[in-house]
Amino acid sequence: MLRVCSGLFTLPAIVCAATLGALALPGSAAAQGGPPREPIGRFAADVRVALPRYPDDPATADVLGVEDDNLPSRGLGLAVGVNVYPVRMGRVSLGVGGEWLVFSDGSKSLDPATEGGPPSPVVNTRFSALSPQVSLNFGSRDGWSYLSGGLGWASFTTELETRPVADADGRTRMLNYGGGARWFAKPHLAFAFDLRFYRIDPQDATTGRPAYGGRRMMVFSAGVSVK
Repeated sequence: MLRVCSGLFTLPAIVCAATLGALALPGSAAAQGGPPREPIGRFAADVRVALPRYPDDPATADVLGVEDDNLPSRGLGLAVGVNVYPVRMGRVSLGVGGEWLVFSDGSKSLDPATEGGPPSPVVNTRFSALSPQVSLNFGSRDGWSYLSGGLGWASFTTELETRPVADADGRTRMLNYGGGARWFAKPHLAFAFDLRFYRIDPQDATTGRPAYGGRRMMVFSAGVSVK
């Protein structure tokens, strides 16, 4: 699934997200012709392990004095989300809430170019994001898929481990969009996954901190949801 959607930046984002939502819709075929299902609950909260994919950034590699391949391409982090559903119309509900990518970190050092030689410098990347969101949800109380998006703030830093940069003066504006699903195997506990895309504005250089260009990122996350 990640391989299919990793090229989303060259396709309309909503198409891939809608496809994921349709595939994730629990029991849609089984529900046809069966008894009516209850609408989704009024509230849901998620805690998920996040797996970001950092974009190529030759300009930052030049500033740090390393090769492009020395920059981390993947990371590990934690995401949480809270949503309420004030409008529920059968199998379609409107949700409002927030998504917080609490942290995601990646680190990379290349092997020595020659046997016995020193490895390349260690480069660290950190990314976090906070955003209110609006969602369209499709399904029933037992499980539903969703499409969502919002405009919020992000923090993104790539630096040498031996030469950390200064903290940003503030957060950078960020747009996110994506989709996912929740399956409730128990009345109040579900498996949840989310595939989200972030579009981050450029960051100007400040004292002790280089400029970072605008970028697009993909983050897949999976974990548990409660309602």
